[in-house]
Amino acid sequence: MRNLFTNLKEISIYRSELMGWSILWIMMLHFTFNQIAPLGFVAQYGFAGVEIFLFVSGLGLFYSLERDKDLGFFYKKRLFRIFPTYYILGIFASLSLFHDDILSYFFRYTTIGFWTGGIYWEWYIPSLIILYLLVPIFKLLLDKNILYIVIIIIICFGCSYCLIDSNHIDRAHFFLLYRIPAFLFGMVCALWIKEKRSTDYFLYVLIAGLPFFLYLFPQHHQVYNYKYFSLLFLLPLFILIFILISKYLKFLNPIISYIGKASLEIYLIQSIFFSAKIHGLFIVPSNWHDISTICLIITSALLGILAHKLIEKIGIYRFL
Repeated sequence: MRNLFTNLKEISIYRSELMGWSILWIMMLHFTFNQIAPLGFVAQYGFAGVEIFLFVSGLGLFYSLERDKDLGFFYKKRLFRIFPTYYILGIFASLSLFHDDILSYFFRYTTIGFWTGGIYWEWYIPSLIILYLLVPIFKLLLDKNILYIVIIIIICFGCSYCLIDSNHIDRAHFFLLYRIPAFLFGMVCALWIKEKRSTDYFLYVLIAGLPFFLYLFPQHHQVYNYKYFSLLFLLPLFILIFILISKYLKFLNPIISYIGKASLEIYLIQSIFFSAKIHGLFIVPSNWHDISTICLIITSALLGILAHKLIEKIGIYRFL
């Protein structure tokens, strides 16, 4: 493994590809494969693609603050990357799924509803906004070598939460809670890249996480939370796998990289299709299930890329 993964900088080099593979994996999970067994096996763990997203976000935000410490500019960039796209694609979600009035639309897409127990669309964007707000604090702690302690505390808290299988928090907020270490790990790796650390540091994290995975995962049929939390400890392995795919299947990189750059739009568009499927707005005959999954993945990717290009063209991303 050390011979295949020779430089931590490869994580940054293949950042767009990591996001591209991750969004494809997430769509495989949401739309599922029932007939093609190998794809069905891979698809059922697609929720781990979100960990990679958050890891890459933490990595990129560290670099952003390292280049420019102007917090006003930092937040302006985040604002113009997320909210215009969220509002625009939210119109289609509200019209087709929720039939919102203006007030409901406001609470849903300002993310206020998610944090006040009100209405919301999905959990990822509201969670990302909170992490964006906390990034300068995380960066300060990391610069002072305190963040390592914070991460250990968070992991211990998360393990305790999973071990007692608490039911006092809903699934959407749980999905953020247990993934915070992935986001912080991305920031730590960015620091390691900056300091030109050895890949051994990354591999040590993988080795340290394996016992937790081996303990939690076999019990996931009895305890719901274990399935999600156990795979968090395999995050370094998933990152390594996608880096190796990107290194040795380079002919795919231009396509996967472009998908990665448009991953926000693709994620939101596939969320519309996913929600429509859950609410029974369209039903696919069982013998056409996997073909429909492939079509939905391709359609979501193409529409997401188109939306990204259109929003980029009208200048909403001018601050990026």
